[in-house]
Amino acid sequence: MATRAILFVLIVLATTGGAVAQQTNYSEYDRLTRKYINAQGLVDYKGLKSELPAMKTFIDQISAVSPESHSQLFPDGGEQLRFWMTAYNAWVMYIAASEYPSKGALWNFVGLFRNRDIKLGGRDSSLEELEHKIIRARYKEPRIHFYINCAAISCPPLWQGAIAPGKTWDVLDKSAKRFINDPRNVKFDPATKKLQLSKIFDWFKDDFLTYLKDKKGIAQPHISQYILMYLDGPTRAALEKTPVGEISVSYFSYNKSLNEQK
Repeated sequence: MATRAILFVLIVLATTGGAVAQQTNYSEYDRLTRKYINAQGLVDYKGLKSELPAMKTFIDQISAVSPESHSQLFPDGGEQLRFWMTAYNAWVMYIAASEYPSKGALWNFVGLFRNRDIKLGGRDSSLEELEHKIIRARYKEPRIHFYINCAAISCPPLWQGAIAPGKTWDVLDKSAKRFINDPRNVKFDPATKKLQLSKIFDWFKDDFLTYLKDKKGIAQPHISQYILMYLDGPTRAALEKTPVGEISVSYFSYNKSLNEQK
């Protein structure tokens, strides 16, 4: 029995680089985002930069342990997605704050996203791999587009605080409602039947339409049908009674300026 116990410990140590891995502690991320993100979801990068060592303690955690490297610490899809989305936002804020007051950390001078190198669960990765090959590809959850933030003004506003355990799906619902009910992202004119949308609905149209097909059983889905899942108020009533074939869809320009507090 003692031999088996020793063998188990040696295996654990070997697979965790000599230390027993622990669950992700979100407390420092929670504190920093409550302190440096305002109600509009904008970041005080100057202030956050003054606490970069504190932010790095969280970055070091997610760099060492992830659902890939230690699946036993992430018991379900909600906890896994909680980690990946938080990791994306944390890395983006850390990179932007590290290079502040430079405002080109994530978007270059011609408006292209800079695919920065990051580390997750002990291996090298990148922001684009995290977004497209992990978060989007594995979970097929279009609401993530209303939570992850790429440090631009037109990105979804950041939340103050970390996602609480077991609350991933609730936060995604709130994120969808907040984003879709903001007239800067969704605007419908009943008189002209023109629906103006955030460019996010254009870039990731397939994610939204595939969801409507696979989860809602709509054979020929229209983006307005996804909008109606979360839209409130009189705009909802007007859009709901407009035949999809009569709706003209266009997209707002995307403001790629740094999402900093002024």
